[in-house]
Amino acid sequence: MGAMALACLSATAAAQTTYPKIVAPSTIVPPSGVAFTDVDGSTKVASPATPLPVAGRQESVALVTANTAIAPVTLYGGTYILTQVCTGYGSVALRYRSPDGTMLILATKVVGDTGGGTVFQFGTSQVVDVLLTGTTGCTVTLSRIP
Repeated sequence: MGAMALACLSATAAAQTTYPKIVAPSTIVPPSGVAFTDVDGSTKVASPATPLPVAGRQESVALVTANTAIAPVTLYGGTYILTQVCTGYGSVALRYRSPDGTMLILATKVVGDTGGGTVFQFGTSQVVDVLLTGTTGCTVTLSRIP
């Protein structure tokens, strides 16, 4: 009985052949795929022609332009550098939204930055803004370090 099973097994193995790989024609869209947002804001499907981006996300947010603070912004999250310059200083307060919805002061600047700015860590989707008091000609920017 055992010899008969071995004979059948070896006959089946010898009869197996290899077939060519099945490849979908280029006009067919795959039923699923990995999509991502490209640097230009468009949605792309990952492929050899449009591979997934490997660089860290870059983000630069102008919080104050021409001494006018903008509305609170939502950050991607990570390490950021705050740079600020004013022609006349009072105070520049960087604020973040707390869990209860109030804006809390994280840091206050009363002089210009030296050494390239101040480094901050923010969680994913953190909301921030700037409160100006007695300043003139201010520009404040948060730039994410990829």
